This record gives sequence, structure tokens and C-alpha cells, in this order.
Amino acid sequence: MAHAGPPPEPINFYPSKTQLGVLVVPCLLGVAMILQTDDAAEFVLTDLSWTNIMAILICLFVAGLLLQMAFDRKPVVVFDARGIHCQRPPLGLIPWEAVIGMGAGNATLARRVLMIAVDPNKLDEKARTYIRNSVGFINLISLQMRKFNNQSQGYPSVHIPISHLSRPAREIESVAQEFVLYYVAVEEQKKRGSG
Repeated sequence: MAHAGPPPEPINFYPSKTQLGVLVVPCLLGVAMILQTDDAAEFVLTDLSWTNIMAILICLFVAGLLLQMAFDRKPVVVFDARGIHCQRPPLGLIPWEAVIGMGAGNATLARRVLMIAVDPNKLDEKARTYIRNSVGFINLISLQMRKFNNQSQGYPSVHIPISHLSRPAREIESVAQEFVLYYVAVEEQKKRGSG
């Protein structure tokens, strides 16, 4: 059945500075807690053990990574006529012709993800490599993700986190559904036209 109406306008989704900034707070609290465990009467950095120093460096590294992600000016996910462009995870372009199905579900820690079943033969090498290296442990993460993978007819699926983007997860899911419905219908028309 042909999809009526014009194609959806391209849309970019950027990282949410607020949500990622909030995640920095536990890292800083971790540093404060580590500094309290050294049993020193006063604050002297040279009295810290190597374990404490490494724990502080890990907390600061994670905080720095979160801040870098928050202030990244490039969109994390883009939907357009070519497909889904994804920076995190580093999939690159998922063309519409490679999309078999899409759903949304909760992953660990109630993070919302788009679950996209793909035909790896229609992906570029970068995306195929990512899928090859990441599929396998996904079924242990979430019942919703396991159910989606079981319904994917043997096709691998990719999972794009959408909880920490600049728009609400439900809005992103709605936009994704609109694009999939339009462009999957276009791909079906092409197949019928060439067949």
C-alpha cells in the first residue's frame, strides 16, 4: 500500500546537556566519598593510597566523558531520506532499505532504546563490524530487548539509546515510527516496481 503524503522533514537529535550534566553529580560525589575514606586528619593528597587515586581518576574520567558528550555539537541521531545516521553507538548510516523492523523498549537502568532489526547485507562495513562485535550479550540486558530479538526473524538488531537526548524519548519514538512507516512503504513500492 502506498504511503500518502509528503516525506517527513529531516530531524536531528542532540545530546541533552541537562540530563548528562545530572549524571556528572554522582561522579563528583564519588570523588568526595573517596576523599573521606583515607582516614587522614586533614586533607593531604600525598596521603592518598594508589587505590583511592585510581578511583578518583576513574570518577573524573567518567565525569569528563559525560561533559564532552553533553557539549558535543554534532547530532547523536539523524533521521532523513537516506536513513538513520547514528553517532552513538558508532553505526554511521543505516539505510532505510536495511531496516527490517523497529521497536522501543527499556534497557538497563530504565534507559529507553530504539531497537532496529537490520539486514546486515545492506549495511556498510562500519555498521556490520559494530553489529558483529556487539550482538550476543543483548538478550541478558532486558526482557523487552530479548522479545524484540526473538521477533526479528533471525536478523540482528541494533540498539540506540534515546534517554539522554534533547527531546523526550516518547517524542523520538513517535518520529522514528513516522519515518519507518513512510520509508519502509517506499522501499516496498520499489521492490514491487522492480519485481
